[in-house]
Amino acid sequence: MSSVLSALNIQTFLIGIIVLLTVYKFRQRWKHKLPPGPFAWPLIGNYEVMKAKFLHEICAKYTKIYGPVFTIKLGPFQMVVLNDINSVTEALVKRKADFANRPFIQSVDVFTEGGRDIAFANYTPTWKLHRKIAGKALSAELDDPDFVRFMKIDRDFTDIIGKGFVEDMFPIMYKICPTKKYRTVKEIFDEMIAMIERKFREHEDTFDCDNIRDLTDSLILTRKEAEQDEEMMSQLTDTHLRQTLVDIFRGGIDTSRVTLYFVIRYMAGLPDIQNKVQEEIDNVVGKDRLPGVNDRESLSYTEATLHEAMRLGTVSAFGLPHFTVCDTHVGGYDVPKDTMVMINHWALHHDPNYWKDVDKFDPTRYLDENGKLGIKPESWLPFSAGRRVCLGESIAKPELHLIFATIMQRFEITMPDETNPELKLGGSGLIPQPAPFEIIVKDRNMT
Repeated sequence: MSSVLSALNIQTFLIGIIVLLTVYKFRQRWKHKLPPGPFAWPLIGNYEVMKAKFLHEICAKYTKIYGPVFTIKLGPFQMVVLNDINSVTEALVKRKADFANRPFIQSVDVFTEGGRDIAFANYTPTWKLHRKIAGKALSAELDDPDFVRFMKIDRDFTDIIGKGFVEDMFPIMYKICPTKKYRTVKEIFDEMIAMIERKFREHEDTFDCDNIRDLTDSLILTRKEAEQDEEMMSQLTDTHLRQTLVDIFRGGIDTSRVTLYFVIRYMAGLPDIQNKVQEEIDNVVGKDRLPGVNDRESLSYTEATLHEAMRLGTVSAFGLPHFTVCDTHVGGYDVPKDTMVMINHWALHHDPNYWKDVDKFDPTRYLDENGKLGIKPESWLPFSAGRRVCLGESIAKPELHLIFATIMQRFEITMPDETNPELKLGGSGLIPQPAPFEIIVKDRNMT
């Protein structure tokens, strides 16, 4: 009898929790004009969203039902998703700092050592300081002998993360039974941090303020210049500097790597466009020297091809989550303080209202009547915008152009016979990338 009563008590308790959560949800909707969205189960969220391989695909479906601004829920995380350039511009540019914070996510807090990085840190004076420091330091030359190993573990880190961790939905799992996925990523992260820490100590031991060799030296110099300012020093701890280095290396390496995967895969399946790129490079640069940064302005079709690969193969489909610092609005809806907001860059780059023949690879979209790069298309936003715009945009674009032009100058890239030239997506969750593919690379008989 007592076991029956216990079961009934547990059932009553669970029903009570569900009723309270449902009432709270409706009360919120009565109080605010919140963005619409599909039904979400308490604690679980939108099952259809959770089981989807790619978040951008399910969001494309919801856009047709609810419009460009809607709400979805993953476990305990309720998020507003912005799917067109008008709502994104309103949120990130017109409303400036309203959307500039980052949400607290347990796994992110672990991997940023308490939010002491740049990418996931909140919009605070400390964040502004480190972004300023990193912006100045990015012009340093990077010559790290552990670079190949870092790239390998960074790739593993990104490939495994996918949609995130179950532990973020049920934080108690971190303490009692972390998943194998989380343990594996934590091991990779620990190796990454150990590598950065070792290099940082080596730089400290050999530091010369009259010979700033690279990014790490620039960070050390900044801290030495602030030694008499106690408040400034509290924002320049070893952890802060280490996390700044991780952000710059990971942000620069990972997105550039996947962008190059996309553009090389597209070129392998689009020989006519590849030929036009190579013809332009041959005419401007020739074959007796490698392309240089100064050639970029004259290689418009080459850059337009790279831009189109960045559109169709959006590397960071949703970027990093934003978090509102105050009650605000977007797209005619209320967005309360402390709301997670996601930018669907994939939707911006595949919006038929802004792109003709949206699925066609067409570099001429970016060229004017003279064949030169024109004004940036309105709905092309691979580096985001506003206060949290990508720190490395000014470095990544010329760097990617230089690497791509060099590859195209030296090599002809094709696909094996009877291979479907259509690009298929691999990866999962928030990080799509080309599915594994085979290519044939031939030297263009450089002399």
